[in-house]
Amino acid sequence: MIKKLRKLKESIRPNKMYVDYEGASSNDYIELKEKPISGDNSAKIFVRYCVLDAFEDVKPIMDFIREGYSVCIIKIKAMKTKDINELKRAISKIKKVCEVMDGTVVGMDEDYLIVTPPFVEVSKGFGKRKQ
Repeated sequence: MIKKLRKLKESIRPNKMYVDYEGASSNDYIELKEKPISGDNSAKIFVRYCVLDAFEDVKPIMDFIREGYSVCIIKIKAMKTKDINELKRAISKIKKVCEVMDGTVVGMDEDYLIVTPPFVEVSKGFGKRKQ
């Protein structure tokens, strides 16, 4: 029984490591590079910078939020100087979509908004992280 287990162990984990390139011995080390996974967006988080110039710019921002894996940094300064009522309406739409997706909307200074998906936590200041 023990012989069979040892034989199984040797077949799973060989004792020697062989290198398959010219001039190298079995004691040389090779640096392996990771290959990027192409076409797979499920493991990526995008940070998107958006400028809110007009109310029409809200649609692509809402699409980014609906994707579920985008953190949006939105510059609102241009719209704030043009029409404050349109800005309030745009922020209201962004907040509604964010609430449905369980995300977070946080104001950064007076000119930026940060919109995050539910798995991203935004912390203001130097406070301790929630455990």
